[in-house]
Amino acid sequence: MGADVHRTSHAIRRALDAVIAARVSPELTGTRGIVLGFIAKRAGAGTPTYQRDIEEQFHIRRSSVTALLKAMESDGFITRTGVPADARLKSLALTDKGNACSRQLHACIAGFEQALCGGLDPPQLAALQTMLDLLRQNADALAAGQRPLP
Repeated sequence: MGADVHRTSHAIRRALDAVIAARVSPELTGTRGIVLGFIAKRAGAGTPTYQRDIEEQFHIRRSSVTALLKAMESDGFITRTGVPADARLKSLALTDKGNACSRQLHACIAGFEQALCGGLDPPQLAALQTMLDLLRQNADALAAGQRPLP
């Protein structure tokens, strides 16, 4: 089961990377695009975004998020600005380039998800979501040692 989920996840990630590179920017991947959209959504709501928000939202390790954000900053999609009240925090903001790509990404990802789910009816999608949630909860419990192996 785990291998099938992994292969499916990898295939979806590769397809999303290819679609975003072709339709939005070759400098963006699916992960970068989703993070860019997350920052844009929070900025639109007037909520500041920090690295720890990305770590928590996407369940990504600190070192991976650091590398991701440094690359996005280097490519001109975001800025990281120190917070006067806490020198350890850096506030994330989109640049003009990041904002332009964010608008394109929203439509691109919506179209991708619609095409990806083609052929599945609403009850099937709901059942799939329920099963994925349960698998994720079981994996989290196993990782935390809260569930013994049979």
